[in-house]
Amino acid sequence: MNCESVKIKTGILLLLAAVLLLPACNTKSKSERMQAVVDEVRTKYKAYEDISQDDQIFEAYDFFVKQKDYGNAAPAALYSGCVRQAKKEYESAMNCYKEADKYGRMVGDSVSAAFAQYYIGDLLNNSGNEAEAIDNYKAAAELWGDSLSRKAKCLNAVAMMHIVNDDYDSAFVYLEQALNLAQTAEDKVTEASVWNNYSVAYQLLDKNDAAKECLRKALPLTDQKRRPIALLNLAKVHLAMEERDSLEYYKTRMLNAIEEVECRPETQAAVYGFLIKDALAVGDYEKAYQFEKQHEQVALDILGDQTQSSVLEIQKKYDFEAQANQHNRQMLSRQRLIIVLTIVLIAALVLVTILILNALKKKRIEAEINANLLELKKRNAQQQQEQTAMRAQYDELQKQNAQQSELQAEFGDKLKDEYLQKCNIIRCFEVLSRDRSNPIAFKDLEKSLFEGEDHWAGFEAAFEGVHPGFISFVHKQYPDLTDLEFRYCLLSHFKLSRQEYADVLGCSVYNVDKIRASLNTKMKSTAI
Repeated sequence: MNCESVKIKTGILLLLAAVLLLPACNTKSKSERMQAVVDEVRTKYKAYEDISQDDQIFEAYDFFVKQKDYGNAAPAALYSGCVRQAKKEYESAMNCYKEADKYGRMVGDSVSAAFAQYYIGDLLNNSGNEAEAIDNYKAAAELWGDSLSRKAKCLNAVAMMHIVNDDYDSAFVYLEQALNLAQTAEDKVTEASVWNNYSVAYQLLDKNDAAKECLRKALPLTDQKRRPIALLNLAKVHLAMEERDSLEYYKTRMLNAIEEVECRPETQAAVYGFLIKDALAVGDYEKAYQFEKQHEQVALDILGDQTQSSVLEIQKKYDFEAQANQHNRQMLSRQRLIIVLTIVLIAALVLVTILILNALKKKRIEAEINANLLELKKRNAQQQQEQTAMRAQYDELQKQNAQQSELQAEFGDKLKDEYLQKCNIIRCFEVLSRDRSNPIAFKDLEKSLFEGEDHWAGFEAAFEGVHPGFISFVHKQYPDLTDLEFRYCLLSHFKLSRQEYADVLGCSVYNVDKIRASLNTKMKSTAI
């Protein structure tokens, strides 16, 4: 029976231990699952894969915040912002990036904070707030610390914002810093991007020779994916400089590079735009028309408008063929073709411009809404601070009023006591003036006068009130009296014993006799 009882108790204890440990095990297991979700989204994002459907990252973010695990909450908030941005939920993405920056700074995770600041800068840049984006890119550069490659990328972004704002002096300063860091870190991709931004600035300043040299330095550093863009930029510079041989060389290399990689629609649109200008420059209007069609199609794909007008397409093709057939017969047909082609290009550009303006207007409206929301939040916070300050001031005034009331009461009591004391001193003097041997009156006088340090000054003031003019007379008649002799002279108005004189003057009876003898001598000599 005893063995069975022990086994039962042991089983119960093990069961209780399992029940107590189960929540901790579940929490640990869920934490590992949430970390796996964050790692998966991070991997997909770095591989440029679509993350717009990875909503589990939001659950991971909420879980880490509730657990107060801010070390994991920082990257979870960062990639939650990336998913929100992929969904085009820009305001929510901005909030997530700000939370990532906050938690990253709390736990010393400068990597998450730096990425958050950089992505905030990208959002501001995309919404047309280049000036504000500069501050975030600079903050990201500071947070990267010793990571030269990352810091170079951030400073390169700062330079690009200055180029957009036509502040070329500042742009060149940051481009130089970014270039030095990228070269020190041997980061060829960032170095190539910096050289490319140099070329953009020089082209805008009409310094095509300098732009060409920068692009030639960037080309060997460019990877296969970005090589078509670098070759396109070089071809554009040679087209602007009317250097046909170099233009054909880089154009051929660019077209070959495009076939080797899958280019983004924006890159394709830029290539077709360049080919249109090149065809027009050599008078090949048929090719220009074909490139214009392809450019228009890519532009419509980018803007999400797949609608095509078949009637307009047939009419344009008919006009082009009619003009092309007459091109070799007379110059007038070529001029007509140029006019028709120009009209078509203008119409396409107008369409693209309208769509771009609509998109920019939408972004500006979103930015204004975000700014208004931020302003409302700031105003609410300021009002709360002002209310708190007013409450503190009110409490301080109440304390000061209470202290002032106490001081007034104490001052009133003090004045009252002083007044009563003066009345008592005068009363004692009056009694002693009538009856010099009244011991009670003298004791009251001694108690009232000889409590403070300056009791003799009080004694003289009271004496002067009862016997006006006596003190000045003594000083004038006997100017060489000592303090003890003068005080003895005043006390002589009362009938005191030798011991009482000694007590009041603070000396011995023997000294009292010496004072009396000296005083008599001085008075006699003065009388003579």
